[in-house]
Amino acid sequence: MNIDKLVKCIPHMKEILAVVEKAFENYDDPAHDISHVLRVTESASEIAIHEGADLETAVLAALLHDIKRPEEDVTGMDHAECGARYASQLLDELGFGSQLTREVSEAIKAHRYSSETKPFSISARILQDADRLDAIGAIAVARVFSYSGKTGTPLHSSKLKRSDSYNGYSSTAINHFYEKILKITPESFWTKTAKGIAENRYRFVVQFLEQFLSEWSGIEISVSDFKEIKSHER
Repeated sequence: MNIDKLVKCIPHMKEILAVVEKAFENYDDPAHDISHVLRVTESASEIAIHEGADLETAVLAALLHDIKRPEEDVTGMDHAECGARYASQLLDELGFGSQLTREVSEAIKAHRYSSETKPFSISARILQDADRLDAIGAIAVARVFSYSGKTGTPLHSSKLKRSDSYNGYSSTAINHFYEKILKITPESFWTKTAKGIAENRYRFVVQFLEQFLSEWSGIEISVSDFKEIKSHER
């Protein structure tokens, strides 16, 4: 369900959306900007509908899941922990029930990939699935390279080896796919709906990497051949 429709059917959605947009107003991370939040929110709504879960809880958790990410870049605090507390306070002030408020807060607290937190409620599982769907597929490829451009990370280098695990930093954009993205397999999703969506997206990433590395190897060979030709000309 798109954002416009959600605004019409979720109480205080318009007010909360305005708060979220304000939080991201001057944030320049292309991989975690407001468009990411809106995509996750729309994905969460679709998963909730197909899984028969509470739409309101899923949507509010998704809309607020990264509310403190811009502050994390400045202060270093955990945006999931702080975001959970903030969401709880905001929803309480807006008059939402205690059960919904608690479920939204717990879902936000558990959503972060690097925390490896296991979500127990359906709302938390939906949020994790929706957030991770945005980490695979064509948009995910664009996110990786846009972020690499922002940070000055090289596209690829055969001299910069991959790590066995992801520690928050990758030496190249391509290494990031192997250290993190490819580990978000369709089997790792919680809901049947997300698993189905993830299959095509995951397949796309695999095909992209195969094509990229094939072309990169071709470029390396061409450059080598060119140097050899030039040396013979001398």
